Amino acid sequence: MNIEKSWQLEINQETMHLPEIQVHKEKGAILLSILLKGYTSDWGEHDHRLSNDVETFFKQNPLDEKSIKFLEKIQTLQDNGVDEEVLYNIALTYKHPERQRALFDFIKKHKDYINNPQELHDNLLDILKQLENNLPSELQESFNKATDDDIEKRNQILPEVKEKIKSLIDFFKPSRYNTQVSRMTILPTDFLYHKESGTLFQFGDEIMIRSHIDNPDNLEHEFLHSVINPIVDKLAEKLSEEKKQKISRIGSYKLRVEENYGNGFYSLLCEEFIRTYNDVLQKNENPVTYEDFVKKINVHLDENAFARGFQRNTLFRKRCEELNIKKLQDLQDNSRKYFDTFEHNELRIIIFNFYKKYIQEKKKEQSELKKMYRDALSVSGEYQEVLEELEALKLRKKKIEAGIQSDFKEEFDKLEGLKLNIAGDNQMLSDIALTQLTSGETVKIVDENKTEYEPIFTVKFKKV
Repeated sequence: MNIEKSWQLEINQETMHLPEIQVHKEKGAILLSILLKGYTSDWGEHDHRLSNDVETFFKQNPLDEKSIKFLEKIQTLQDNGVDEEVLYNIALTYKHPERQRALFDFIKKHKDYINNPQELHDNLLDILKQLENNLPSELQESFNKATDDDIEKRNQILPEVKEKIKSLIDFFKPSRYNTQVSRMTILPTDFLYHKESGTLFQFGDEIMIRSHIDNPDNLEHEFLHSVINPIVDKLAEKLSEEKKQKISRIGSYKLRVEENYGNGFYSLLCEEFIRTYNDVLQKNENPVTYEDFVKKINVHLDENAFARGFQRNTLFRKRCEELNIKKLQDLQDNSRKYFDTFEHNELRIIIFNFYKKYIQEKKKEQSELKKMYRDALSVSGEYQEVLEELEALKLRKKKIEAGIQSDFKEEFDKLEGLKLNIAGDNQMLSDIALTQLTSGETVKIVDENKTEYEPIFTVKFKKV
């Protein structure tokens, strides 16, 4: 059976409702970031002043031996150790014991390599409590000030965020039985954490999203995990081991290797579903083909641009070195090998085609519903009577208007003349503005209130 045929979205007519959305700070998550920054100053972001403040504090007050041994023991920042996601899930139970049950269910389901989650939980929370007690009040106040400012900014754009979340729900129509989310908490920006990264946490029917305020797309990306992950859970039940292995093989090199998602089919599938929607579908584009790639390097890339990319882009340089590519001509000569190795994304193509079919089905359903509505109106006697009354009122309205216009013929003739004059003036202004703009001049006009206006040009097309 074709793998694509097994991927049918689990859509229930009872779509989830827009969750209650709020912005709320969590002390435990911030304390964990401070702890990780204290353990190694290279961790996380370095641009924000809070990062410098924390680094300065730990230079003068190094982490205690208990905290260091704890972090060394679980190998927080090493391969195959307890990952950051687990630690942050635990940290979010700091002063929130009601979340512990959901935490341990999460670890049992997704992190079963952890042998003693209760011990890990207790030890980390003890260390966070000790850290909070040892932090100077000035540093805590700095964090509170930055956090409160971030919350204020986020609350200002909250209506816009709600609209975006609603549009995602309207598109995917997740079942309220599969996506059990009634509350969504947006965490304030963690200025110590990686700016380009985000995380979704879930405790019962509440999801928490961590994303940087300057990276709004990431917030939508993380919300989509609450929609896509349950769908992939359902899909996984229908996939044979052979198909799961195929997904692992056809996942992009970028996800599998460069972003360390590995070969697990579940993570690759969830992430590619979301990225294909955000990076391709939302931009009304198609997955990149070999022809697209060749055009890009032959038309849009010269030797200087190649040299800059090779020097500044670590990832691009690493790819080129792997294929012994040292100049633009080498890249052009090895374009097929480069594309097949690093750019080709078969999984994205399959998911993109899946989305296209899904959209076509939605349009077909929409068309059928509209037809049902029109048919129902056409057989409604009451509706037909209202239409006839409305038509009679329109004729009566026109008759009244014609009578009044006849009584004010001179005034209406003057009005028509003014309309023609204004239209002519507007056309003249447009011609002048277009002439100045094509000559490279700055174009603006100022009214009697000293308000400045700049021109806006539009192009319309008609059938020929």
